[in-house]
Amino acid sequence: MSAQNEGLDGALRDAFDWYPVAKKEFRDAIRSKGLWVLSFLFTALFLIPGAQVLFLEENLGRQAQDIGMQYFISSSYLNIVTLLVPIVVIFAGYAAISEERTSGSLKVLLSLPFSRRDVIIGKVIGRSAVVGVPLLVALGLTGAFFAVSQFTFKFDVFAWFTLFTFAFTLVMVAFVVSISGAMSTNLRSLAGAGIVYFYISFGWNSLANAVGDGLADYLGVTGALRWQAVLFVKLLSPTQAYKTLTNSMLGEGDGAAMTARYSMFQQDQESMGTICGDVLNGNPQTVQSMFGNRTVCESAGSSLPLQFSDPAVFVSFFLWIGLAAAISYYTFDRVDL
Repeated sequence: MSAQNEGLDGALRDAFDWYPVAKKEFRDAIRSKGLWVLSFLFTALFLIPGAQVLFLEENLGRQAQDIGMQYFISSSYLNIVTLLVPIVVIFAGYAAISEERTSGSLKVLLSLPFSRRDVIIGKVIGRSAVVGVPLLVALGLTGAFFAVSQFTFKFDVFAWFTLFTFAFTLVMVAFVVSISGAMSTNLRSLAGAGIVYFYISFGWNSLANAVGDGLADYLGVTGALRWQAVLFVKLLSPTQAYKTLTNSMLGEGDGAAMTARYSMFQQDQESMGTICGDVLNGNPQTVQSMFGNRTVCESAGSSLPLQFSDPAVFVSFFLWIGLAAAISYYTFDRVDL
């Protein structure tokens, strides 16, 4: 087994110039006691809804059993992931490059046969692995809770949720490491990462709504075109993209993606009709479920516009990685160390 591991390690080292950097990042980061404490708290908070599912005492009907797992993921886990994962990522990655710059060890690293691009890529992948370990443990235990609960465990649904969660984590790591590469001190890197986290988590919807208000007030753009612009801006947020992609996967039927986009708005009834009908090509309907009446956007025979479809959202989701890496590399490549 040891020989196999050494063989794999050597193959990765030969194939990828950034691999030694990523390996060192992972080994160095897991020695941080503070990171382990934060990861433990993160995992514990992640498992609270799972424990609630496991010890649910009331007997559930067939409908509740069938959709219970999707409901808990949508109502609890999406908020846990979008609020807690970035905090763990910030703690794990804000000093990835800035600390080595201030200590002088970055000059030593770059004196070895590593380019600055290798450093950026290796640190993103290494820090992703650091965050991914406790996340994988938390998701594995959560899946086990669902599997032994009264809810119907749908492996494919949980697998997609896991994939989207890791994709969101990778995007956030790319953000934080890129900020670290662009800043000269740990304090500035931490402040920059905190500002980005706060804005994309809590301020992006205000930006989208401001775009819509500006179009209406200054350019006279109203109706469907206004809400198309608002939805487009909303979907540019990594947090909103992650949530709506996951909700689309959790839904059922042809209108799942439409309803996922529709639920991103909370407006008056008139504008909601415009959003569902004229923007999403759907038909608003009120449906009954075990959780009460809710309005959904069902398919009206036409498909969801391409720019608002799941594949388009997924592509734009990963464009953030490229943008963050490009900005970081541009800054990092020109800075005087």
